[in-house]
Amino acid sequence: MQKRNNMRIFLLLITIAFASCTSKQASIDFQQVLEDAQPRANQGKSLSEDTLLVQALEHYQNMELRDTTKLHQATILAAYHYWWKGDKPQAYGLLESIADTDREALITLIDLASRDNDFVACYEYLKPMVHDDSEDEFWIQQAWAALHFYLNQPEECERLFDNITQYIRTPQDSALYWRQVLPNHADIISDYGKQEKAIQLQEQVLNHFMGKDSMKVAFAHASMARYHLLQNNLKKAEQHLLLVEKYANDDFRYNPAMNSYLQMLKSILNYALNKRINMKEWAIYTNSLGNNAVIKQAMIDAKEENNRLLAERNLKLTIEKQRTQIITTYVVLALIVIIAALSFISWRKKRQAEEKEEELETLRMLVTESQQHTEQKDDRFFKKIMLQQLGVIRMAASNPTVANQELIRRMSEIVDGAVPVDSLLNWEDLYRTIDYIYDDYYTHLKSQYSELLNEKEIQLCCLLRANFSTKEISIVSQQSVRTVYQRKSVIRQKLGMEEKGDIVEFLV
Repeated sequence: MQKRNNMRIFLLLITIAFASCTSKQASIDFQQVLEDAQPRANQGKSLSEDTLLVQALEHYQNMELRDTTKLHQATILAAYHYWWKGDKPQAYGLLESIADTDREALITLIDLASRDNDFVACYEYLKPMVHDDSEDEFWIQQAWAALHFYLNQPEECERLFDNITQYIRTPQDSALYWRQVLPNHADIISDYGKQEKAIQLQEQVLNHFMGKDSMKVAFAHASMARYHLLQNNLKKAEQHLLLVEKYANDDFRYNPAMNSYLQMLKSILNYALNKRINMKEWAIYTNSLGNNAVIKQAMIDAKEENNRLLAERNLKLTIEKQRTQIITTYVVLALIVIIAALSFISWRKKRQAEEKEEELETLRMLVTESQQHTEQKDDRFFKKIMLQQLGVIRMAASNPTVANQELIRRMSEIVDGAVPVDSLLNWEDLYRTIDYIYDDYYTHLKSQYSELLNEKEIQLCCLLRANFSTKEISIVSQQSVRTVYQRKSVIRQKLGMEEKGDIVEFLV
């Protein structure tokens, strides 16, 4: 109890320390706040937990002598914070307030609008930058070309992509061309119905990355499979899909967007029906799917990072305390697993006991019924004969309750003597009994349906003729009730009967 109270006090002190730290804005190093957040923003990580960015923005807005550079940086980072939190109007509003004078803000607007699949907004944001002779001109031109695809302007889109190489200036531009632009160009051309051109472009990608980047090779083969599907060349499509599996790494396999893409490619029947695979709808869907996954993971990562920073800045938690929490968690999980396992075992034993009791009760009913008018030529006579052979006394003897002892006594009375414990069903004798009681039912069944029905199915038909219930059949045949039902369904199918038809009535 004392340790628990100490832990509560410790957590309270943590809360107080954090509140004290955040309440004193004057002591916060806002420049450091921006420097900490900027790399995560550049890497596409979530800033949802960076609440100090809002305070940083207010700080630079309220400075008597404004630092425009820091103000614009704080504005962009605060916009990212609001966007990751889901307040998109606030994010866009902040960026638009400085977009006329800050190129980075304009690029950020394009980035966020593309993530939101708002291509009309992307077009308007990007348009003023298209003819700029800037260092990022290649990035702008490839984005401009891609936008025309999403805006359903195929001719202009193809023209822009065909001329894109003239804007390559730096090694970074060249890397972007091979990694992204050329594969996109091939996929878009394919969507316009120009499969041979798409194949030629994608072969360049394959040759460039072969032996260098297996993931890019896997992507290229996936695209090649699509092109050949659209040409109805299913053999080559299948070959490329197999090559996807060969070159795919874990990053590829666990990519939700690529998994969706592969599922689309494997929908050959879809293709055969409509002769079209809509690349645009797939792209929008997979972008959303991928972005959602990235957002969720980024938010998780940001929360973990923020917790770590808060711990380091405000509390200086020790490794030993963290280790104790982990051990406690594992102990709790272990206890939960043990309790769950014990509960399952207890339930399983109880269920087995109930099933055993059900079996014994069915046997008791069989015995009771067979005791009535046993010399008559009817169903009860057959059940008596089967019980003689079955040796159910063995089951009762294995569970020597008072009720089962009574069952053993009554069975001994039926057969006028001791029942051999190791006795087995002799179906040859039972078949003769069936013929005797039911006017050569078995002989008729064998002669008419022996080519359709196997031995087990003929036996089941005999038991049904003797008015055995499904549960009774399950007991005497040592099969599950479900198996008995399945066998009855198979018999109906072989005989060409309705699903719920009476088998005995059909065969009589």
